[in-house]
Amino acid sequence: MAAKYHPTLNAAALLFVYFAAMAGGIVELSIAAGYLTEDGAPGMVFAGVVALAAGLAFLAWSLWGLHRNSLVLRRLAFPALLVAAAAHITVLAGGLAASEGSLGMSHLAALGLTLMALAGGGWLCRQQKTNDGGAHGLPRTGRLLAAAFGAAVVVASVATPGLAASMAGQQAVPHGEHGLAPSDGTPSGLIPGGHHQK
Repeated sequence: MAAKYHPTLNAAALLFVYFAAMAGGIVELSIAAGYLTEDGAPGMVFAGVVALAAGLAFLAWSLWGLHRNSLVLRRLAFPALLVAAAAHITVLAGGLAASEGSLGMSHLAALGLTLMALAGGGWLCRQQKTNDGGAHGLPRTGRLLAAAFGAAVVVASVATPGLAASMAGQQAVPHGEHGLAPSDGTPSGLIPGGHHQK
């Protein structure tokens, strides 16, 4: 029995892959910022440069793939994702992230997002596409939107803790405290209503 081509399911899986890769790229950039802004050993700078390159590559791959609406650069992307996953496993298993405080959560989130992209991409590669003359070639819009929303929620649930654990997340002003005067009494230039003082 021939496999049936499901355009909506395949399009949803493609969105999931690229959402995960895009979020993974953002988390990689937050990891890079943590390593590059710390005064540390040359190994930390090297790790920051590698994370920066990985983050930019993930973002570029996901944006290009979304633009082309297909899995692009499969022969390069899957080995690169495997190397990224192995690097995060090495950092986590070796306890290297433990010395950097909360970066371990960022590495864990980046690993999860990388594995999501790998799993979704692997599933897509195994699908047998049939040539049906275009009779069933377009995904159903409503189902695709629902799938995109679901994929965004799943990806965000993994990416958000990773970003919050990054250096930028640790230094962010808590919600609800924007525009309030600092606790030491120095003027902030803003009053609680959020308007500039005259």
